[in-house]
Amino acid sequence: MEVVVSYLAWVAVAVFVLVGLYRMLRYASLPVFLRWELYPVPTEPRHHYGGSYMEEVDFVKKARHHTRIGGLIDMASEVFLLKKLKDYNQFGLWPFSFLMHWGIYLLFLWFLLLAVEARLKLGVFTGLVNFLGPVAFISGAFGSLGLILKRVGNDKLGSYTTPEDYFNLIFLGAVFGSGLIAWSYADLTFDCTRALIKQALFFEASPLPVPFWVWLHLLLFELFLIYLPFSKLFHYAIKYLTFDKILWDDAFKVKDSPLDRKIAKQLSYIVSWAGPHIVPGKTWLEEAQLTDGGGEK
Repeated sequence: MEVVVSYLAWVAVAVFVLVGLYRMLRYASLPVFLRWELYPVPTEPRHHYGGSYMEEVDFVKKARHHTRIGGLIDMASEVFLLKKLKDYNQFGLWPFSFLMHWGIYLLFLWFLLLAVEARLKLGVFTGLVNFLGPVAFISGAFGSLGLILKRVGNDKLGSYTTPEDYFNLIFLGAVFGSGLIAWSYADLTFDCTRALIKQALFFEASPLPVPFWVWLHLLLFELFLIYLPFSKLFHYAIKYLTFDKILWDDAFKVKDSPLDRKIAKQLSYIVSWAGPHIVPGKTWLEEAQLTDGGGEK
C-alpha cells in the first residue's frame, strides 16, 4: 500500500495543478461577468466614504487612479480572516469556518515544508513542521465537525445545505482526523511521515515501517488533492475574479474599446437555454428587449 501512496502522490499533484489551471483559464475566458459595482470599492481612493471617481466633473477626460494596495488588503482580510462571514455571522459559522480554513492553509504548508525538507535535506524546518502538523489537524478537525453540527442542528441552515456540502465537510474531517490520530497514536515526531514523503519523492524504500494511520492519512490527503479542483471547494481560486472583475470593476465602457467590442459580440449570441420567458432563436440583445408577452419593450 505504501507503494500505491507513493505513486499516487505524483498523480494527485499533477491533477491538482493541471485541472486547476484549466478551470482558471476556462473561467477567465467566459463572457463578461455581470458586474455588481457596489460601493465602497476598496481600489477607489474615496472608498472610506463609499465615493467614486465618477463624482468628479468630466471624469471621463481625467486619468483614473487606483489603490491596488487597498484591494490587496481587502482580499487578504477575506482570505485569511473571512471578514464578510464574520461581519454577517448570521448562523454563528465564522469561528468554525475560520478554524477549518486555517486548518487547510496550515495542512498545505505542512506538506510543502515536509517535501522541501526531504528534497533539500534541511533540518531547519523540523521544529516548525512538528508544531504546524498538530495545529493544522486540531484546527481543521474541530472546524469541520463544528460546521457539520451547525448545519444538522439548524433547520433553516440545513434546508439549503446540499449533500455535496456535507460530503466536503466529512471528507475534510476525515483528512484532519486521520492526521490527528496518526500523530498522537503512531508518529508523534513525524519521523514515519518524513520517511513516507521521502519514499514518494525519490521512490526509495522507507527505512522505517510506516504505521497504518500514517499512510492512510497521506492517502486521504492525496485523494482530497485530486477531488479539490473538481468540487465547489475550488472557490478559493475564483476569489480573484469574484473580487477584481465582479465586485470592484467599475470602469466605464469606452466606445470601440476591447470591452465594448466584446460585449457587442456577446449580445449577438443566440440564447441557447430554454425557459417560459425565453423566445427561441433570439439573440441576447433581442431577448433583453422583449417584454413578458414577447413584444418589444
